[in-house]
Amino acid sequence: MEWLEKMNQALAYMESSLEGPVDYQKAAEIACSSLTRFQRMFAFVTDMTPGEYVRCRRMTLAAQDLRESHIKIVDLAAKYGYDSPEAFTRAFRAFHGITPSLARKGGSTRVCPPLSLKIGIQEGNTMLGEKPLVRIEELNHRRAVVFAGDGPEPETLAWNRLRAWAVKNLKDFEARRYIGYAPGGHHPEGPEEAPHPYRAMMLLHTGEGEGGSFLGAPVAHAPKGLFLVGDVALNEYDSAGAVDIGLSMEKSSQTIYQCMVHMGGYQLDFDGRTFLEEHIFSKRWFVSGHPEAILPEFKFWLPVKRAGG
Repeated sequence: MEWLEKMNQALAYMESSLEGPVDYQKAAEIACSSLTRFQRMFAFVTDMTPGEYVRCRRMTLAAQDLRESHIKIVDLAAKYGYDSPEAFTRAFRAFHGITPSLARKGGSTRVCPPLSLKIGIQEGNTMLGEKPLVRIEELNHRRAVVFAGDGPEPETLAWNRLRAWAVKNLKDFEARRYIGYAPGGHHPEGPEEAPHPYRAMMLLHTGEGEGGSFLGAPVAHAPKGLFLVGDVALNEYDSAGAVDIGLSMEKSSQTIYQCMVHMGGYQLDFDGRTFLEEHIFSKRWFVSGHPEAILPEFKFWLPVKRAGG
């Protein structure tokens, strides 16, 4: 995958610059990305910021220098970009839990190995190192409460209806799973403001909603079949500087598709099916007076089937 190769090239540049200033803008350019997008993608795949990673690597190498050489603390501080031995010692102790002098005497220190991003397959999941990048999930015989929206902003309408119902009727609304989709596709007839139907669903547990309703909400069967599910990196922005959720979804779906190709054994299945969007809401989203200002996390569900099936 080209994006993975570019990220590894950026990591190699950062590793080569640990004894001097690291130019994160240059790292982003190596990754063929804007700085903001690079920082967000880096955090998405490593669970740390580029700056945190560089600090971890410098502290790891500093501990190694202490054990393997007679370098002075003042020189070690300058080597890794600290203004004074005191600043270096504080950073060293915060990372390793011991002072440089104790580390030199053989004290136990932490190790942050250099990163190299690799794709692998484990138990049916596509893994980026130890982190699941995508997974196969099957929906069959699941019921869901469904709230509909139809208009220029049907997503907002549908989710607000579901939100009001959930807060009023449920105690465990934070622990539920929420999935949305546009039956006919998003903006199928042209511009973004074109009205279109949208469905906001909450998946039900076994035994719930058997009578066609659940706590006053209409119940329907959730979409069926296999899906390739992956995280959405919210790293695309509109002209006003706000997160562009739609474009972020699109870019993430391309990465998820590439993972499917790499995995082998599956192919896209849009025969009467569409992609789904899983929304992971915080408690603040449910109880806030301004939920539109609180972005949820998203997972993109790409409909697939087994190759040859």
